[in-house]
Amino acid sequence: MAEHRNIVDRMIGLEEKREFREFENRAQKLGENYYEDYKELKKYIWHSGVTKWADFKFIFGQVLDLLEEAKIQDKELTDLIGPDVATFIDEMMDDNSWGKKQKNKLNKELKNGFI
Repeated sequence: MAEHRNIVDRMIGLEEKREFREFENRAQKLGENYYEDYKELKKYIWHSGVTKWADFKFIFGQVLDLLEEAKIQDKELTDLIGPDVATFIDEMMDDNSWGKKQKNKLNKELKNGFI
């Protein structure tokens, strides 16, 4: 869909805003306790240094999936991911870092003499 977006949409991020509202709506449906967890996680993610919307989208989607699963199982989030939530989120962000993957690929190719 991104290739069909008009210039105004791209400049002001209409698609991204719509997606973010969908995340917020999903989070609000979790109920008060899980929604509070979501808000704390969201603050942590915003301040983490992630700069690309694709990374935010991946992480928010995963976090919401986990919170929905915790609600279904009537468990705390820490029951599913362990007590160190910050480390779990950090690892999720590292695993999804497209830039990091590209840097590693370039370094590997240079090391192996492909370039």
